[in-house]
Amino acid sequence: MRILLLNPPAQHTAREYVDPANPDDHGLLETGDFGLFPPLGLLSIIASLRKTAPGHDIFFLDCIAEKVGHGELAQRVEAIRPDLVGITSFTVSMYDVCLAGRTIRERFPAAHLCLGGHHPIAFPFEAARLPEFESIVVGEGEEAFPALARTLAAGGDITAIPGVYTAESIERWQETPLEDDRFLTRRMPPPAYVDDLDRLPPPDRSVISHLQYRSIVGASNRLATMISSRGCPCTCTFCDVPYKMYRQRSISAIADEIGECLALGYDEVHFYDDLFNITPERVIAFSDEIIRRGYRFTWDFRGRVNTVTYESLVRAKEAGCRMISFGVETGSDEGLRLLKKNSNIAQVRQVFGWCRSLGILTIADFMIGLPFEKSVTDVRRNIDFMLSIDPDYAQVSILSLFPHTELFSDAARRGLIRPERWVEFARAPRSDFYLDHWEEWLSMAELLRLQKKAYRRFYLRPRYIWHSLLATCSWHEFGAKLQGAMKLFR
Repeated sequence: MRILLLNPPAQHTAREYVDPANPDDHGLLETGDFGLFPPLGLLSIIASLRKTAPGHDIFFLDCIAEKVGHGELAQRVEAIRPDLVGITSFTVSMYDVCLAGRTIRERFPAAHLCLGGHHPIAFPFEAARLPEFESIVVGEGEEAFPALARTLAAGGDITAIPGVYTAESIERWQETPLEDDRFLTRRMPPPAYVDDLDRLPPPDRSVISHLQYRSIVGASNRLATMISSRGCPCTCTFCDVPYKMYRQRSISAIADEIGECLALGYDEVHFYDDLFNITPERVIAFSDEIIRRGYRFTWDFRGRVNTVTYESLVRAKEAGCRMISFGVETGSDEGLRLLKKNSNIAQVRQVFGWCRSLGILTIADFMIGLPFEKSVTDVRRNIDFMLSIDPDYAQVSILSLFPHTELFSDAARRGLIRPERWVEFARAPRSDFYLDHWEEWLSMAELLRLQKKAYRRFYLRPRYIWHSLLATCSWHEFGAKLQGAMKLFR
């Protein structure tokens, strides 16, 4: 068979908000995108296909990285002439996903289209009934999708594959949720999980050798992204990470993959785990292995302040750790408690101070528009705390309410949002969909104004600009900072 793995165009992603005075505004604050990263899930599936379902012709197309729109997609697909297509997805991009599915369906009606990614996990029953697809994968695709390819080639029953569903086979798992938890509980048929991550081959990066991915806060244009674990056991009230079952790869397997990346010419690694530093001991063990092997590269990760020790930071720095992104979210102990972050502002101050003293760059992720921010003063107090810890980079987001989160359920019960919108969208994706926010106390217009002020307060400080320029280590980094500055001034 001819198999295509597709990352579809992203021309109609759901809007952040709707401005009645400017309906063409897609609601994205122009502070710059944070980079372009490869779809690791698809690369992992390709590697598994080559290992467990050999003999097929495999094609890969990242429409976002290659700037392929829906018009050009038709031409590219006609050149490939696929028999089986796997399309990755996020719920907010489902209009584009369905457009891509229709494009392929019109030209190759006999092709089998399978939908994977985040959306079938969030809305499996709605996803399975979309007319553009014959099947969906609920969960992780490294074993399910190769099994689908083998079964289709043999003419077998695909509904016997764990995690693979059709519109008919998923019906036996359909349940009516209880009235009081219908917007909180994630209803999911048995998913495809990979318990032992070490048995999976590393992502096949040969198919992206011609593409340039980047991070706006990176130091190099030879950046590799990597996953060292899956899932997150934390219970933050705003987060819609579907996997709470945390699984980690062995340190040796991670180091082996890093060695392969270095051999391919990469010199920077961005760990894309939901939670890289689940314990300080794991960070120390990883750092020790990198030092033992003599690898020379820079790396960064996303983490939590409540699982950091000074020793783990020292060892990480010795092993080449350049930067850590911390989800701080808010600047009060009461706010952190309500968000269930299991941290406090004393820990935040201590960890950012440690990183500064060791020369590890920091990113502080904050949110505004939180349920307990009842005035402009509350928001400004949050931003004041962000400035006081003095990170190297800051991201200020307006809280978005996503289904299957505790805050979404709270907002629904209080009548602040109409939660049925998401199910309606999942059943029939459209281009004018927008996200929900907590507007009980402050309007979206006020939050946008405060967000812009927060960015300008942080990034346009003369002292910050001077130190940022002194810390710039490469032309890539300088160009990224210049691009961000131009968008801030605009």
